[in-house]
Amino acid sequence: MELPNGTAAAGFSEPTGSPTPPPSGSPAAAASLGYQLATSVVLGALILFAVLGNACVIAAIALERSLQTVANYLIGSLAVTDLMVSVLVLPMAALYQVLGKWTLGQAMCDLFIALDVLCCTSSILHLCAIALDRYWAITDPIDYVNKRTPRRAAALISLTWLIGFLISIPPMLGWRTPEDRSDPNACNISKDPGYTIYSTFGAFYIPLLLMLVLYGRIFKAARFRIRKTVRKADKKQPPLSPAEPVEKVADTCLSHSPARRTNGGPRQQQQQQQAAAAKGRRSAAEAKGAPCVNGALRPGEGGWVAASTLELREVTPSNSAKSFMLPLPNQPLPDAASPAPERKNEAKSAEAKRKMALARERKTVKTLGIIMGTFILCWLPFFIVALVLPFCEVGCSMPAWLGAVINWLGYSNSLLNPVIYAYFNKDFQSAFQKIVRCKFCLP
Repeated sequence: MELPNGTAAAGFSEPTGSPTPPPSGSPAAAASLGYQLATSVVLGALILFAVLGNACVIAAIALERSLQTVANYLIGSLAVTDLMVSVLVLPMAALYQVLGKWTLGQAMCDLFIALDVLCCTSSILHLCAIALDRYWAITDPIDYVNKRTPRRAAALISLTWLIGFLISIPPMLGWRTPEDRSDPNACNISKDPGYTIYSTFGAFYIPLLLMLVLYGRIFKAARFRIRKTVRKADKKQPPLSPAEPVEKVADTCLSHSPARRTNGGPRQQQQQQQAAAAKGRRSAAEAKGAPCVNGALRPGEGGWVAASTLELREVTPSNSAKSFMLPLPNQPLPDAASPAPERKNEAKSAEAKRKMALARERKTVKTLGIIMGTFILCWLPFFIVALVLPFCEVGCSMPAWLGAVINWLGYSNSLLNPVIYAYFNKDFQSAFQKIVRCKFCLP
């Protein structure tokens, strides 16, 4: 797009009338020629890369079947729009910038401004459509799978062009001031205050606000899902509890060998108790997942160690109980009795998941920051000046070179869009490699 109260590419407050060319061979003429050559090379390279970049995105989607999805249709339409900016708008803007005056006539000036506003506005609104599609996909993934159809994408694309058309046409229908066409060597957009507010808010400020809201909610939803996944992983993680009560472990280990009522003398009872203890030890060792030695455990230095005594209870018919304490050798547990290796692995796995979740969250922030940062950097300076300048004709001045930089900074967004939305995508990278190697050309 071009700035008001000035030229489309050169920026602000160009003097009216044809500039007097410097004498041939003078330092001013040499400097002017050098400036024109340098400007031509820089702007020519920008236009060339913008054309190639957007053309590659379109070719990748058209040739690679895996890229033909609804989300990529929006990216492809954005590439078509930016390609139109690169082919229809930028060459005339570059010519205007290099020569320092408009030489194509008033009719071409009107067409140039209309195409400029239409294509640039549609490009900006395509970014809103992509943000809206991503917002629906992440906040309502189940229902939106059925709603995310090519017809919906076509409706969004049509809406972007319709709004661009409604913003670009009014100046051609008379919504402008008489001063807009007073200089035949300048090509000015309408400086009418009403149109200025209408066009700047419709083409940038409202879309900017919408994108900030959508990407803010996308970030919140993505962060909530990532942290929810981590919480689920933590809940599945079995707790490590080295302070289990001894009685509970002993009961578990001896659950397959209940004590029996015995009769006889102390010696016979002792033999039966020892036999029961031995049977209990065998049953406990055979029990799946029972980490016990000699039937009981207690915590000790360096891990778990066997308890020094084992309590056996004999329940009588009168519901009374007799307890017998059997001495057990104190020995360190084998490695299998220490905290289970699989539990350690699960703990490491949970920690790894937390780190991965944090990395994904950082990547989300980085991606959204690049998208919004690039968009704001390219277009905000232009639209601030475009909104303020018509209301500040007296006392507001700006160097022509700064106006040109601001103007072409906005145009450069058409070069950066395919880099941000396509070239960082691994699927697109694979398709681009095929295009470079001409694999699509092979039968």
